[in-house]
Amino acid sequence: MSFDLYVWHEPEAITPGLAESKLRRRHDGEPGMFRAHPAVLRLHDDLLRRFPPESGAWAVTPQPSDILLDLTIAWSRAGEVGAAVVALAREHGLVCYEPQSHLLNPNAAGHIAGFTLTSAAGPDVPDPTPERIEQRIRELGEENHFLILERADGWFVQVGFGPAAGAEPGRYALEYREGHPDKHYRTETTDGEAAARLLTDFLAGDEAYKRRHVWRPLVT
Repeated sequence: MSFDLYVWHEPEAITPGLAESKLRRRHDGEPGMFRAHPAVLRLHDDLLRRFPPESGAWAVTPQPSDILLDLTIAWSRAGEVGAAVVALAREHGLVCYEPQSHLLNPNAAGHIAGFTLTSAAGPDVPDPTPERIEQRIRELGEENHFLILERADGWFVQVGFGPAAGAEPGRYALEYREGHPDKHYRTETTDGEAAARLLTDFLAGDEAYKRRHVWRPLVT
């Protein structure tokens, strides 16, 4: 089993649907779906320096290209290598698309995600859907123990799980911060649905989570 990613350059931000369509049309033999850009080859070289062919990171060693990188990552290294690919794509201003989850990191020039979902395992998710958030909540555990949803202005909410997040086993630690450290608050719950609603409410601009729990200031 492998984990696949595609990396290329786009002059403008695109949607996941358009990214999938372009890859499908390329697979069907339609020319001109992607254009050459030197940053694509630079990313390939950076990846191979960090994860050489003998490192065990690849199910198939990536071939050099300045048009499109078709990356087949060993499943056992998916979290580590996938996160590195996303970070390098952001650094080089490239698009990174994950077909398994229909997930696009739209790093075209000038694009800023309104919200970014970060976890202890796996790549960042720009502009996540409520369904994606609920899925990630279900995946929380001892190894993948937190989720942070950060807005472009730096305000964020966070869900941690268990002792690694400073909570009792089986409990969720909920936090929100409105810019300044003095406006950082925390509470705990055993309710996974309430944990998910903290994130989805924040995504929707709904402050109901502030009334749903009893919060205490988090001294930093």
